Amino acid sequence: MMRPADVETRPRRMPTSNTGAGVALALGGGFSRGFAHLGVLEVLEQEQIPVSGIVGTSIGGLLGAAYADGISVRELCELGSRVRLRDFIRFHHSNRGQQGKDLIGQFVREWFRAGGLEELSIPTAIVTTDLDTGAPHVFTRGPLELAVRASCAFPGLFKPVEHEGRLLADGCIAAPVPTAIAARIGGGCVLGVAVNSNAASASSPENVVKVFDRGFRASHRSALEPSWARYADILLEPEVHHIDWNDFSRVSEVFAAGAQAMRRALPYLRESLDRWSRLASVPDASICPESGLAL
Repeated sequence: MMRPADVETRPRRMPTSNTGAGVALALGGGFSRGFAHLGVLEVLEQEQIPVSGIVGTSIGGLLGAAYADGISVRELCELGSRVRLRDFIRFHHSNRGQQGKDLIGQFVREWFRAGGLEELSIPTAIVTTDLDTGAPHVFTRGPLELAVRASCAFPGLFKPVEHEGRLLADGCIAAPVPTAIAARIGGGCVLGVAVNSNAASASSPENVVKVFDRGFRASHRSALEPSWARYADILLEPEVHHIDWNDFSRVSEVFAAGAQAMRRALPYLRESLDRWSRLASVPDASICPESGLAL
């Protein structure tokens, strides 16, 4: 996955917003299914819809941060199509028997220009799970490699990452789709993307887009509804349930499903953004520069 010497990340074309006027993306985990996030991002870019922040967990954190660093959607899709499961779970060992960094860390070091989260062109938060408490631990600044490795450290495939006395693992454990975190530190309109759910399998294609009134859903949520759903203004569930979580040979199909779901949601997203922009009381919604936020 080494970056060719003549490949440079391009300037971000999509307008960004640090004032809460744009959309705060909450990108969930789902391994190969997570490439649907890139379809969502491409449609937002094509439609010139500003992004006020990206909050990602697991593959959502990796791809969201890569995009915020300026790596193009198409380039990321091409990389994804070349990935195999063994690439992610292979570890190198030193002569002393100590475990080295995996290929996720290698990817971050070789492809990212930014070394820290605070250097990304779009404010970005990466969600991990504190294994001692079971609560989310959120990185909004600090080393990108550490945050991404921790967020993708799925138990049984990767060792937890030690950081400041904590054992951190895959963000999906605590926040499968980090809408609550996006609502709290990103503000504004929250667009959640769930790719690890089978909910869409029982739905018609039109039902892959769910539009919520966040205040109403907070007090009238269904017992069958995942807790994170009530924090989204719009929730996308691209039709990727039929694709195995480790099947990277179908990245283009997953990408298309994400783009299709986002296209269907555009009228609702524009309406929600208009509503948020009219709220005179909306405070500054830029992601706070804390090194770790336990929620």
